[in-house]
Amino acid sequence: MFIKPIDDQQSFERGIALLKASGLPVGDLKLGETYLIGCYDEEGTLLGTGGLEFYNSFALMRSIAVDPNHKGNAIGKKIINNLIANAKSKAILEVYLLTETARSYFLRIGFADIERDKVPAEIKRSTEFDSVCPVSAVCMVYKLSNSINEK
Repeated sequence: MFIKPIDDQQSFERGIALLKASGLPVGDLKLGETYLIGCYDEEGTLLGTGGLEFYNSFALMRSIAVDPNHKGNAIGKKIINNLIANAKSKAILEVYLLTETARSYFLRIGFADIERDKVPAEIKRSTEFDSVCPVSAVCMVYKLSNSINEK
């Protein structure tokens, strides 16, 4: 398995299809604006995807999805680790996310709940916060001084 940025239209469309199949919002994702990565097998088949949006010294994690036929192989964790490493390389201080279904998973790997009103203004202005994700979604933060738990 290998991870690489999604930076061409064909790979982007495959990633969007996987996100849609997973029931995740994609309407505001645009090639070149959201940093998307893909996890591929040796034949180049997309196994999973995820992304980040950067806002000054903060980032917003977007839609982590793994092909249902490949769940349970730590692909999601590989994607998240890669995204966190990328954020660290850009001197990002905190990574935020919204989730309706994966709160317990993100708690296990080091994210913490945070009230929406405590989120930096830059993140609040993102389309994900502003209009894409419902207010019922849980808001979480990952401080980049942490390291991903292996639980």
